[in-house]
Amino acid sequence: MCEPVTMSLLAAGTLFSAYGTYQQGQAAQDAARYNAQMAEYAAQDAERRGEEDALAVRRKAASLKSSQRVDLASRGLDIGYGTAQDLQDQTDFFGEQDVATARYNARTQAWSARAGGKLARAEGNAAAHQGLLGAGGTLLQGAGMVSSKWSTKKPSGTT
Repeated sequence: MCEPVTMSLLAAGTLFSAYGTYQQGQAAQDAARYNAQMAEYAAQDAERRGEEDALAVRRKAASLKSSQRVDLASRGLDIGYGTAQDLQDQTDFFGEQDVATARYNARTQAWSARAGGKLARAEGNAAAHQGLLGAGGTLLQGAGMVSSKWSTKKPSGTT
């Protein structure tokens, strides 16, 4: 007489368990999407800061070159010829090397952040897939238990 109630409770418990497993996967995927978005923001910030650093390096190199020109001119040297010109050319060269380094470092940080974002997305997708598979497994297991209870129940009036 209590058998239909037991089977109903077993079926309901199976459904709630399956839904919980599915929701865990979805929550993990949502968290991973959030982490991926934060990684993209970090990448964009690294690029922005890299450009700011490159501009600051360029300004510093220009300031150094100006100071060199003033110093060389105050000594009476022709700043457009010979060693004085070579010194300024080297300042320009190394300044541009420093600008390139600042940009490269920023791109490397941005790439690293984006790679972390891709990994987070992949982990989230795997968690969602695992949640779906887990929910399916729970449903199948519960269906098997309900079926087992149903098949062992003997109709009343039989021996």
